[in-house]
Amino acid sequence: MVDRHWLVDERIGVLGDPHADLQWMKLAIRNLHRAGVRQVHVLGDFGFLSTGNRHERDRLRLLTMQLESRDMFLYVTGGNHEGYPALHRLFPVDEWGYRRLSRRIIWLPRGWRGTTAAGAAVASLGGANSINRGRRDPSVSGHVAAWHPEEQITEEDLKALGPDPVDVLLGHDAPISRALQRHVARQRRFWTPDDIAYASAGQAMFHRGVLQVRPKLVLSGHYHHYLDTTLRLQPREQETATVRSVILDGNRTAHSVAILHVDAIQVDAHPKLSPGLRRQRN
Repeated sequence: MVDRHWLVDERIGVLGDPHADLQWMKLAIRNLHRAGVRQVHVLGDFGFLSTGNRHERDRLRLLTMQLESRDMFLYVTGGNHEGYPALHRLFPVDEWGYRRLSRRIIWLPRGWRGTTAAGAAVASLGGANSINRGRRDPSVSGHVAAWHPEEQITEEDLKALGPDPVDVLLGHDAPISRALQRHVARQRRFWTPDDIAYASAGQAMFHRGVLQVRPKLVLSGHYHHYLDTTLRLQPREQETATVRSVILDGNRTAHSVAILHVDAIQVDAHPKLSPGLRRQRN
């Protein structure tokens, strides 16, 4: 057998946190299909799998039908609001490291790599530390309720990612930048010092992954805030590199859907790509 999921189209769709929003997902898939996209990548907090109950399986089936009718595939980079125990229990890893939620929905392993026909390299590093870990209630069902330690990026994940450079890194968390730090600082009053330290430790792990593979572009979700900025990496005993970091907003916002031109390493995050179900962020 051949791993057919390592080949990346030159143009792929990318989605900010869906949070199990089926209506929004259907409209996003429709918009990307109209733009000629066949591969769609979720940048974490997919949310359609929490406990694996019948209702969730029905929603996955409906989402799969939307993809099949358009001959599209959906790839998931895991976030921090995911039902990891149910994912690991119900969907075993196949010989390529994938967890196949359906014929059209593929959960990527941390450290996954793909390549375009022209040779551009793409990698995926999911996971992030929940800043609201202390407020998560495991007795309440739902993808945002219970905290699972599997959300954390581990040393094994960084080892799987490896040191070889890539052109694009897909993640849920984002690299450390001054612009993102300014945004996060505005929210500090809502969280305890322990919450902030835990979230910062997770971001530091993701940043280590960025330093390892030195991408030209990093695409992220997680922060529910659209941000397009650049940062300079200074790894030890290596030349300084400039990295573009694009963070997409979450479901039902104007900058939640984008098209990545992989070979050109360009991102089109025009608001018209996002579905019409929009709300303003406060």
